[in-house]
Amino acid sequence: MERQIECLRCKSQMNYLKEYRFDSQDNNRGILGAIFDVEEHLSFEIYVCPNCRHTEFFYTGSRVRFD
Repeated sequence: MERQIECLRCKSQMNYLKEYRFDSQDNNRGILGAIFDVEEHLSFEIYVCPNCRHTEFFYTGSRVRFD
């Protein structure tokens, strides 16, 4: 889902670049989290300004996964 984002620096229209997922492993997962190796995946959308190259990351949510 592409949004209309205005650059904070030059006020130009920013372009959607890609979705980025970050795997977070919390050190304080508790005993069950450590046994079952629970990971949280954080998702971001990345937008870049074509004029000044300013980059913005927008948090889109998280998912919990068992390994």
